[in-house]
Amino acid sequence: MSADTTTEAPEFPLSRGCPFAPPETATAFRDAGAPRRVTIWNGSRPWLITRHDQIQQVLGPGGRFGADVTHPGFPNTSSAQPHVEGGIFFRKDGDEHLPIRRILNPDFTAKASETLRPRIAELTEQLLDELPAKGQPLDLIEEFALALPTVVICEVLGVPLDQRHAVHEASKKVVQLSLPPEEKLAAFQELAENIHRTMAAKRDQPDDGLLSRLVNTWVDEKCVLTFEDAVNLGVLVIGAGHETTANMIGLGILAFLREPEQRDTLLSDPQKYAPTAVEEMMRYWSMVQTEPRRLCLQDTEIGGVLIKAGEGVICNLPAANRDPAVFADPERLDITRTERRHIGFGFGVHQCLGQNLSRVEMQEAWPRLFRRFPTLRLAVAESELHFHDDALTYGLEELPVTW
Repeated sequence: MSADTTTEAPEFPLSRGCPFAPPETATAFRDAGAPRRVTIWNGSRPWLITRHDQIQQVLGPGGRFGADVTHPGFPNTSSAQPHVEGGIFFRKDGDEHLPIRRILNPDFTAKASETLRPRIAELTEQLLDELPAKGQPLDLIEEFALALPTVVICEVLGVPLDQRHAVHEASKKVVQLSLPPEEKLAAFQELAENIHRTMAAKRDQPDDGLLSRLVNTWVDEKCVLTFEDAVNLGVLVIGAGHETTANMIGLGILAFLREPEQRDTLLSDPQKYAPTAVEEMMRYWSMVQTEPRRLCLQDTEIGGVLIKAGEGVICNLPAANRDPAVFADPERLDITRTERRHIGFGFGVHQCLGQNLSRVEMQEAWPRLFRRFPTLRLAVAESELHFHDDALTYGLEELPVTW
């Protein structure tokens, strides 16, 4: 067991030399085998974990690493994070986390998500019907990759569709790493006020949406949550429920455009290959690029390095999901790959709540899009595409296409 002996601690988030690969520094750290320090916005130097097995050790059971962003020493993304996310259950541990998660779980099980599949397919087809009238070239991020999960999560929650644009704009600011803290706080407040008004209206006009159940069952009837607790949960779900999936839909479209043989495999049997395509795209892209973050609660050895209680830890999923110790030919995209060991949705008790819903959306979106538009192609040179590195999740700013 050894303590940290290195002085070099590169600035984090790490930059990508190639938009289709993890940051080169993260890959080098992974190949070297041990955790290494990085420097974040406030000058602190948390550990970066890049190996698949070591990330599982951090995120798995044992209680040695905590998720509470309000704890002194936690490697927050900005000074705003403890104020924006401090009251949200998924930033808590143990009894502050699991009971709230159990309230939300029924709406996001694999069975519940499968029940929504026909409606998701219908919404997908409606959006595709509207694309030709919008003209060419067309930004497929705004008009499809973002539109689909936004409409879906609004339906799940019971948020009026006329509010979807405002909801998206506010939630997008909350996850931007480079945005000034005061702007992030203002965006969070705007989103919370929107959900507050919507949830208050559900008391007079209840429906089958999640927001209605939260306020009428868990606040008013069972008194398990306060009204503000319910609002915070609504903000969490609507923010996380469309931004990450939108990024993955867009990145997946780009990958299929770059590798048409993978697209042809998908279309040869969507029922067979859409599920494996989702898992492979999650592995290949690993769009959650600056999380999960944890605080060490007990001295723990990771990869031969002693991480001490009170030190921060950042897990790098892009490097871990291309770990050659776990995945054969990890740099190659292969939607027929059957390995299901990726940690693109996280790992352990805090893994993504909405992963089943996200899977169904991607499984419906990609084959339907390429069946409808078989000549779909980029409208700009690949080098002109812009990826956002300054956010929690990796993705495309725009995806201009023609057909």
